[in-house]
Amino acid sequence: MRSILSLVMVGFVAFACVSFAKNSDALVLFRGFGYQVELSLTVFFVLQLLLIGFLYLGLKILSFIWGSKQRFLAYLKIRQERQELIRLKGFIKNLIAAETQSLYEETQKYMRDSDEVSRETLVVAARAAHIERHYSDRDISIAQLELDGGDDVYLIKSLMLIDESRYHDALAALSQIKKRSTSSVRAEIAALRLGGQWAQVLSAVKNAKKFNALGAEKIHQIRLEATLGMLTAPVVSCSELKEIMKQAGKRIRGEAVFVLAMSKGFMAIEENRLAHTLVEDYLSGAWDDEVMLHYVRSSDEKDVSPLQKAEGWLEKQPQNVRLLTALGILCRERELWGKSESYLRASDALDASAEVAYELSVLYQRMNRLEESKAKLEIFAERHVANSADQL
Repeated sequence: MRSILSLVMVGFVAFACVSFAKNSDALVLFRGFGYQVELSLTVFFVLQLLLIGFLYLGLKILSFIWGSKQRFLAYLKIRQERQELIRLKGFIKNLIAAETQSLYEETQKYMRDSDEVSRETLVVAARAAHIERHYSDRDISIAQLELDGGDDVYLIKSLMLIDESRYHDALAALSQIKKRSTSSVRAEIAALRLGGQWAQVLSAVKNAKKFNALGAEKIHQIRLEATLGMLTAPVVSCSELKEIMKQAGKRIRGEAVFVLAMSKGFMAIEENRLAHTLVEDYLSGAWDDEVMLHYVRSSDEKDVSPLQKAEGWLEKQPQNVRLLTALGILCRERELWGKSESYLRASDALDASAEVAYELSVLYQRMNRLEESKAKLEIFAERHVANSADQL
């Protein structure tokens, strides 16, 4: 449409010029190189119009040639992108199918033979090299990705480093990320957990809640793990233990593993009264056999209150085998031989375990009933072997 309008406009201009020339006797004189050319105004305008037409056609021809070249180059680029996409789909298919050895070889060959490799192909090549433990080739692919930058590159790099247990390097890669995301927060927590940096884990969990990166149950499990990790530190003072317990939160303080670890922590710094009070408070409202056994085994032989506490617990759960065994041990340590044998035999009647046979063997030995002690020891060995066979 634009071309038609242009031709119409040129026609109107030509018509006006010719009409003007018909009513004018003017001449146009050209001089140069020793020549002189005299043209009527009509001929001059006609020549000008021809020149304009020639220039217009020349420009159109040049535009067509240039456009054809651009279209041809665009076609070649699209064709190359399609081939790259088909090849990338094949790479991803092999990655999903766990054909990583052949995928590693194919991607390395393709990268050697190609002048330009897409980011997606570099990611697949890095992943294949990582799985096959060709870490140097993986790092080369990652380095090429880092030339263009991007948060996704640093996230991919950190995940591979975490898988390699290089949590320091993973954290360094994550520090390059400019915009935090759900995935980067998860990766940071994984790296910190791997390095046992429990205080930082608790801080990172707050970000996880902000980004909704983890479910409530998962956050609780991570916080519990981090809290227990802090309790295993080589040197923890009484004030530090109390602060950990304060910061733990109600739900964690109600976990049996936390109570057990905290009690052991207090006992490690000889705060036995605090350790036993913590366990007693827990067992008054909840129950866990392991916590109870820790309480029994760590009690003072001269203190009768643990025995009284345990007998009170037995009234509520008279069929608890492990509690009966624990009472037998408490009585044995206080040289209450008759009560000890009674509790241990009651436990053995409910569950003929290797543990009860062993505790009876120890009791009989202390009572100087050596034949019975030897017989119980043999029973212990038989039960222990049978239990091991069942587990296999």
